[in-house]
Amino acid sequence: WYQRRVRAVQTLGNEEDAVITICGDNSLLFTAHRASLLIKQWQWKVPGEECLVRSFKGHPVPTTSMAMDPTSSLLATGATDSVIRVWDISENYCTHQFKGSRGVVTLLQFHPSKLHLFSSSDDLLLKVWDLETSAIVYNFKGHVSPLTALVFLSSDVVVSGGRDKVLNTWDLDSGKLKETLPVFESVEGLALCDGKVVTAGDRGVLRSWDIQSRKCVKEQAAGVLKREFVALMNCGNDLMAVTFDQNVLTYNGNLDLLRNWVGYNDEIIDVKEGFTGHLVLATNSEQLRLVNSETLATTVLSGHSATVLAIDTNTEHGLLASSSKDHTVMIWKEEDETYSHVATCTGHTSAVSGVAWSHLKENIFLVSVSSDLTLKLWQPAKASLDKLHKTKCVYTVKAHDKDINCVTVSPNDKYIITGSLDKTAKVWSAEKGELLGVLRGHKRGIWSVRFSPVDQCVATTSGDALMKLWRLSDFSCIRTYEGHSASVLNCQFTTQGKQLLSCCADGLVKLWDTQTSECVATLDEHSDKCWALFVKDDTVISGAADSLLCFWRDVTAEEEAEVIEEEKVASEQQQELRNLLFQGQYAAAFSLSITLNMPYKCLTVAEKILAVEDGTNQLRSVIDNLGLDEIETLLEYLATWNTNSKHTITSQTVLFALLSSRKSLDFSSNPKLRVHWEALIPYTERHFERLTKLQQNSTFLQYTWDRMKLSEL
Repeated sequence: WYQRRVRAVQTLGNEEDAVITICGDNSLLFTAHRASLLIKQWQWKVPGEECLVRSFKGHPVPTTSMAMDPTSSLLATGATDSVIRVWDISENYCTHQFKGSRGVVTLLQFHPSKLHLFSSSDDLLLKVWDLETSAIVYNFKGHVSPLTALVFLSSDVVVSGGRDKVLNTWDLDSGKLKETLPVFESVEGLALCDGKVVTAGDRGVLRSWDIQSRKCVKEQAAGVLKREFVALMNCGNDLMAVTFDQNVLTYNGNLDLLRNWVGYNDEIIDVKEGFTGHLVLATNSEQLRLVNSETLATTVLSGHSATVLAIDTNTEHGLLASSSKDHTVMIWKEEDETYSHVATCTGHTSAVSGVAWSHLKENIFLVSVSSDLTLKLWQPAKASLDKLHKTKCVYTVKAHDKDINCVTVSPNDKYIITGSLDKTAKVWSAEKGELLGVLRGHKRGIWSVRFSPVDQCVATTSGDALMKLWRLSDFSCIRTYEGHSASVLNCQFTTQGKQLLSCCADGLVKLWDTQTSECVATLDEHSDKCWALFVKDDTVISGAADSLLCFWRDVTAEEEAEVIEEEKVASEQQQELRNLLFQGQYAAAFSLSITLNMPYKCLTVAEKILAVEDGTNQLRSVIDNLGLDEIETLLEYLATWNTNSKHTITSQTVLFALLSSRKSLDFSSNPKLRVHWEALIPYTERHFERLTKLQQNSTFLQYTWDRMKLSEL
């Protein structure tokens, strides 16, 4: 299985040392870290580890705020010790140190045209520091809660906002407060747009204010998703805002939403196929997320007032259903590449934990289950697909004795199956809501149920770490799949019912053969509970509590084809090698044996080359044409041959030819070459000692022979 993940443009550092605050420009980025107390400077456009320029300890305590001046030459840092320092970025030294604040420094910002630094801390004062004289120019007092943002209307007028729900306008010429404008929300960010001040705060709505007229001149349109903002800044001609749930939103000058980047998905609870090229995600949130499966661009669907627990789609009719802790089921319809809310199903008295659409084109219906122990079937009227309308419930059945976790509809729309914490799954008639059978055998609550797409059977997963396959004709268990070590949270049939996928609370995804009950593959990528599984053609999508959405593709056929092709090529090359040996073309056979990774065939060829006249020179010419990878392989062969005294002469002769033809070979700079070279040395020394001793013994034998006067024999 092959995993596809969409990656960030650049990832800096690791997650072990938390980042408290950041600042930067188009090329530089500074991060202040909690554990190490380091400030790191990054060239974020440079790939790899080279992007870290330097790191230094700015303060003996954690750095809580930073700012860069407009020329990107100075960096200001503030810490929990109330000290503010200014650093020269290019020369890497501290130019100023300001003391006088009280408590944690919460805000730093440079003046856009003057050498002035604005700061605020727990003393609730707005201080202005002159970098030329290192003195305080102004000490503004006017806020009663921490300041969070500044924006400059001109070089002489600055507007400050804080959590005291007011905007204060300061005159930098006179050093006085000009006016105070109540905005009735805690201000977390300020930006300037068309001469107006835009505020972002806990109301989750961007508003544009005219400071002179003291009026709100523009507010986000009604119906736009409202979320609590934590930051706001200018981004070219647009505005960029960050929400408390780590989403990044961009707006134009009219405060219209342009794009939404999801910074963090929280727990991914469910995932289903939406309209073409899109997925629908239920996360640990009251909003649904509509995700482009290629680019992962995200649109947020708002409607529920509590966490969404389950979703299901009917792609034939472009319908989406979502169930929530707010006791409702909402029906959505595809419209202009998004989903519009068209109906609400009310009637459950507790959290709605599962929802499922029918599959056939005719007689569309929807089923839902809840913690109120009931199963409900809804049949939306045609009018409900075009306008907001409350859908009527066809019937309600008390289905289980404990909370119901899941529900699904059979492919022919005749049966409904529910799974509950009472350790049973029950099969119901979809037409009348009658109980047809009970599946008993699990020792803990059931988390998911699935009908086979081709066979009359159903799969269930449970907290007892088992997955079971049941026959619908007599409601008996025909297979038990053991292998997970924690609760099995979801399952899906794939490859036309021949295989089963399951996901577990330990994050593992397993693929099973339905006939043999064997685990075919284990996919290990998630680090927390894996709740969501979805299968589309040859792609499997898994989502977990670690906020990862992983795309897996079955590459079994491709791998088998590659193996067959490799075997075919290897067979052809081996036949070519035999032909070369038969024809006596030993030089070509030597190179080919190295390519085929056949060390002892290569030894045989080397011996045949050395057996002919001028064999050493022929071997040198062959080695001259070898690439570096082939040289590494040959050295590995030599180290192996050299361990056997029978092959010593051949290995040493080939080594001599290699060293004499490649005199510029640098063993110290290439780790692989150095390893093989070091492996050659001990056995070479041993063979040298053995041959030296043999030569000495031969000399002594010749001397003895001569002294015996037996030469006439």
